[in-house]
Amino acid sequence: MSLGDDQLLDLKDSIFAAFRPIESLFKVMGSASVDEGGETTRLCSEIGLELARIFRGKLDAALDILTAETRRP
Repeated sequence: MSLGDDQLLDLKDSIFAAFRPIESLFKVMGSASVDEGGETTRLCSEIGLELARIFRGKLDAALDILTAETRRP
């Protein structure tokens, strides 16, 4: 399977776009006051945002490998 740079960028954008609502949920949870959602909500938000950051990093690494493989002769 050979993907061009534009196709890889579109793939990455599509995956990030599909994941964005989940990430937004964690951001909203993090903005809740302790009185509204309790400390558990804020802690879950921190965990979720860290997992989202890790996911983005892993996805970038995987797509970098895929890009390098598609450029090999």
